[in-house]
Amino acid sequence: MKIRIDLSVGGENIKEAFLQIEDRKVDHLTEEELLQAVEINIRSWADREIGISWEIVEFPARPEDEEEG
Repeated sequence: MKIRIDLSVGGENIKEAFLQIEDRKVDHLTEEELLQAVEINIRSWADREIGISWEIVEFPARPEDEEEG
């Protein structure tokens, strides 16, 4: 079984990837179990491939900060 993943951010396609699951590992699964297995594999891929970093670049002004001014 081959699965294509399209990762997009803000509507823009950022990355395309393919996952391969051996047929022998999924041929005995029900449709619901198969979908769950696919979702687990996609989540594992996302955990490995996607990183988000952030930092506060400007703090909001507070009234007590203005009094010290």
